[in-house]
Amino acid sequence: MPSEMQAIGKGTYGSADRGNSWSATTELALRQLAAVTWAGGLLGFLIGGIGGRLAMMLLAKLNPEVAGLTSDDGFTMGQLTLESLDLLATTTLLGVLGGGLYFVLRGLMIGPRWFQILSISFGPAIVAGSVIVNVDGIDFTLDPVLLAVALFVAIPWAYAVTLTVIAERWLASGARFMTVSKWLAGLPLLLWLPIFALLGALLLGLLGFEAVRRTPRGRAVLAHPAVPWLAWLALAALFVMSLIGLVRDTIDLV
Repeated sequence: MPSEMQAIGKGTYGSADRGNSWSATTELALRQLAAVTWAGGLLGFLIGGIGGRLAMMLLAKLNPEVAGLTSDDGFTMGQLTLESLDLLATTTLLGVLGGGLYFVLRGLMIGPRWFQILSISFGPAIVAGSVIVNVDGIDFTLDPVLLAVALFVAIPWAYAVTLTVIAERWLASGARFMTVSKWLAGLPLLLWLPIFALLGALLLGLLGFEAVRRTPRGRAVLAHPAVPWLAWLALAALFVMSLIGLVRDTIDLV
């Protein structure tokens, strides 16, 4: 239990010292958010965008009769077109959003490093896979169906694994994001501009969390053993529902 309390006590952005000034806490939070934003956006572009396009090209190669058809997401299957730029932009933004979610949830990671990586990657892979895989479109009617499902579960899994490895390195106390000028470190936050409303909601949530954490009653509530368990149970419920949906859709497709 001590490790659990330590994770919650650190807060979302890892500041365990409640005596820190608001300005110091804010700067640390923004530096860390910028680091995971850059990691998430870059990996969304590489793994989600380029990796996803390569996966679709592989499936089109195995099913030559669909070459030139429009996929469920509006892209021409088996061809590299200007539409692919839209895909790269979309997956980059999704990667940015994934970085923001990681920033919020990383304080809940417990156990040895291998377990942290497993838990923080397997869950999102199943949740994202359950959203991507559907029985109504053309993408998952391609043979072999199980390969198509596996590819689009593996892509968010690879994204999440790589994100936690890279992000934690960039969040280390001596890492560049933590030492360079705050204006330079904060540049990746510009990637949130197309989804600025979500960034605003995230920052307001963090502001509220910190305000609560700085009050005696708030600290007592956050230190209660039930708090992490409630969060873990909510995430576990989301994972189980997503897994059931993914298995059901896969069975229907097969």
